[in-house]
Amino acid sequence: MDKLQRIAASLATPKVPPVHAWRPEQVGEIDIQIDHNCDWWHEGGLIQRAELVKLFSSILWYEEDQYYLVTPAEKLKIAVADVPFLVQSAQAVDSAWVLTLNTAEQLLPGSEHPVELRLYDSVWVPYVRVRYELWARVGRQTYLQWVEAALESDNGEPLAEPEGSSTLHLYSGEYRFAVARS
Repeated sequence: MDKLQRIAASLATPKVPPVHAWRPEQVGEIDIQIDHNCDWWHEGGLIQRAELVKLFSSILWYEEDQYYLVTPAEKLKIAVADVPFLVQSAQAVDSAWVLTLNTAEQLLPGSEHPVELRLYDSVWVPYVRVRYELWARVGRQTYLQWVEAALESDNGEPLAEPEGSSTLHLYSGEYRFAVARS
């Protein structure tokens, strides 16, 4: 088994609770915010324990334009500035990209974790679906790494867009995704 197959096998095992199946009757709010840098705050103080952020992120749920922390007993609304996750690094392994989030979770871009471009601060930035309707914004370092890789690869040649702009693409395995648009 090559390195990429081992990574894919380890990522195939779900590591989060079945939040999608929980329907708690008690609903409320909690003073937790996730800022534009995807840092977690509670009552104005930065949550510095990485394990606590991992725990909270594992019970995160998104519905009707709101984010919640969900347990079998209750659902608590939190505030999120953009998205709850940030792709902090990307590593090219064989023919695929292995992404590491701010929570240390790893993903492989593909049909389960699609990449799409969204406008963020007037710039087209890639976002990756983590699970359910929870997304991660690709951090600046990874974004620049991807743009450089797309410009260097034959697969990344800009394609003409209808409005006269161009889009750079990359592959992760056989999954083709947009990296940048001008």
